[in-house]
Amino acid sequence: MTFLVGVQPSLFYVAIGNRDSDSYLALCARGTVIVIGKAFTLALCKFLSTYLSIKCREICNLTIHRLYFKRQAFYKMSLLGDHLDNPDQRMTQDIEKTTRILSVDLMIPFLTAPFIIGYYTYLTYDSSGWVGPVAIYSYFVIQTVVNKFILTPIVGLVNDQEKMEGDFRHRHMEVRNNVEAVAFYRSGVLENVMANQKLKLLIAVQRKLTEWRLALNFITNFFDYFGGMLSYFIIGVPIFITDAYNGATGTELNAIVSRNAFYYMYLIYSFSSVLKLAGDFGELAGVTHRVMELYEELTRLHSDCLETDRPPSTVPSSVVVIASDEDDKNSSAVRTIEEIHGKQLSLERDEQEEEEAQYLLGAKTKDDEEWPDDGVAITVDSATLSPPTDNSHIIIQLLSLQIIQGQTLLITGDSGCGKSSLLRMFAGLWNCSSGKMDCHWRRRSQNLLFLAQKPYFPSGGVTLRQQLVYPIKALPVEKEIPRLTKVLEIVKMEHLIERCGGFDNNIEWDWMKTLSPGELQRLSLARVFYTNPRIAFLDEATSAIGFELEMHIYRKLQEEKITYVSTGHRYSLKQFHDMELRVNGHGGEWTLHDIDSASIASRTASFLGTDTVLSM
Repeated sequence: MTFLVGVQPSLFYVAIGNRDSDSYLALCARGTVIVIGKAFTLALCKFLSTYLSIKCREICNLTIHRLYFKRQAFYKMSLLGDHLDNPDQRMTQDIEKTTRILSVDLMIPFLTAPFIIGYYTYLTYDSSGWVGPVAIYSYFVIQTVVNKFILTPIVGLVNDQEKMEGDFRHRHMEVRNNVEAVAFYRSGVLENVMANQKLKLLIAVQRKLTEWRLALNFITNFFDYFGGMLSYFIIGVPIFITDAYNGATGTELNAIVSRNAFYYMYLIYSFSSVLKLAGDFGELAGVTHRVMELYEELTRLHSDCLETDRPPSTVPSSVVVIASDEDDKNSSAVRTIEEIHGKQLSLERDEQEEEEAQYLLGAKTKDDEEWPDDGVAITVDSATLSPPTDNSHIIIQLLSLQIIQGQTLLITGDSGCGKSSLLRMFAGLWNCSSGKMDCHWRRRSQNLLFLAQKPYFPSGGVTLRQQLVYPIKALPVEKEIPRLTKVLEIVKMEHLIERCGGFDNNIEWDWMKTLSPGELQRLSLARVFYTNPRIAFLDEATSAIGFELEMHIYRKLQEEKITYVSTGHRYSLKQFHDMELRVNGHGGEWTLHDIDSASIASRTASFLGTDTVLSM
């Protein structure tokens, strides 16, 4: 189509020069059809490339999402924040840029360029001899070398700019997510300074990038316009030097010049278009590098998650067993590793890929019976716990205990002593630096349900039903309405049904900002009553709830026969627990002892009799 459009003017020169009206009218009709065909072809190519970009983005994001949300990789990456910046930006903005530039801006020009250049090289040689192709190819080589020199620093600066953009956006997101705390502290001036610091770093990189792009744009524009001059230099060779067109009339010579000029200019344009892609390649290299960094880091995190084909209690305490062939359950080829980097790796068999869909739907997996069940959920044997980023700081040392169904445990201690860190270890988020911790049950919400100290409720069109059944995928089952209503009544939150317009109405407001801290905790506890886990881990889950409602909830937990492990400060919690693990926070010291629930309940009742409610 481009060729037909390009040679059309030369045909008009002949028809007009010969005053041939019939040929002129035929060329007008022919030209109109060609232009329509050209416009349709360009629109179709744009449509297909854009559609391909959307599909590629879908595939890339689904792949990254699967790795990111699998085996708590998102949590592990949050502990390595300095190692890999802004994973959220990489998954959203950078993947979108990568797929758009690759599919829309680069793919069609890159695929068609060899054929176009080859064809117009032949036409140039046929009309001007060897001089035309040699001149144009030399012109292209010089342009390529100059562009390469300028493009190299631009790639690094694009990568730096993307990082600074993410940091700047994160600074504002952090303020937005904590506006009330910032207002209470009246720290707007300080937040202004910190935001401006991020802005200055971003502006500095953008200025450097703009300076280098000035040089790149100058070179690109120079070669663009000089290409037009070069085409006329080449046209002069057969006319003035080789005398190839001495016998042509004025009209014929005009047509020849028009046609040959199109050949040369389009060949130069094709080379220039390829070089124009250098800027897109530079930006593509920068954002693709960031996406691949994310993918490689997620792959590395999963390669470090060693799995076994046997339940933890059947694995010797000093080794981790790795199956060498997933398809052969009886394969004897196994490797044993005693310790890696001084840390006993946790054994997680609860998240194998083929079961994830069933788990999200709350289905029972086919091989649950393979896991031994004597009521012992977790065994901790001489475990020492430290933060993943600081092994020198010991939270608890040489801890030995068992989490058993039917035996409730209260973890106490001063703020910051490590109570929440113990729950992270029980959940498999942190590994003990020495010793061993075995989880004998699958870490599914039906078995072990963990409530974090800070309640979490996803926003953006999430229904009340989904919030209650989280982390299981909600299904619009009508017969579950009474059960959902009951759990809301237990935590005194049944008014939400009317407020939300039912259980299945998409709620657009932000749950975390709309509900009070006490309401958020009660709604979190409603998840416990809905899920009815064998053991619930409650990290200060009632700290924002009144005393009477707290006692009501714990009594309901006992009535529902839900075993629980709690952390907290209130003395009144002791009456609902069988054992107390006190973390002293000094050198990893701890004590574990039985609780006389009857005595505690009596003392609490006496305090209440004097209208005193202890909250310590």
